Amino acid sequence: MPKRALSIAAAALAVGVLAFLLSRPDAGGPVVGSLAPEFRLTDLSGRTVTLADYRGKVVLLDFWATWCSSCESEVPGLKALDDRFKGADFALLAASVDEAGPEVVARYAADKALTYRILFADEATSKAYRIFGLPSKFLIGRDGKLVRKYLDVVAPDALAQDVQTLLQRSPS
Repeated sequence: MPKRALSIAAAALAVGVLAFLLSRPDAGGPVVGSLAPEFRLTDLSGRTVTLADYRGKVVLLDFWATWCSSCESEVPGLKALDDRFKGADFALLAASVDEAGPEVVARYAADKALTYRILFADEATSKAYRIFGLPSKFLIGRDGKLVRKYLDVVAPDALAQDVQTLLQRSPS
């Protein structure tokens, strides 16, 4: 292979590798240990919700959709998690990325008897949290800092253990 063709092939490979690395879901977005991106979203009842509203609580922010079968498989575990820590300084916020409209999300929430707070994610929030796949969850400490990212299905016991560990830490 001529030297010029080899150089072009090497450059193309380097560009491809760089593009792949920059497109990975964990590239960019919120960094563990930094403040979680603030958001201003609407819930099922039309009320505005911000992350700042939950300062002092441990927050699990779950990005999901009604059409996501992996998200649906996590519903029983999330309901159990919410029930287990209800009354503690914990909040489960489920941000739907559905584009089908609030009626579809409301019907799904009612059919599944979801008791945790359902929000409607907007494009800015999805970009800030760098949502590329579902489900995606972010565990946020009482101080508003991101403690852990879950960029796929996660075992309910692992989530419960992580939440319990954060709740046992004394508030700053």
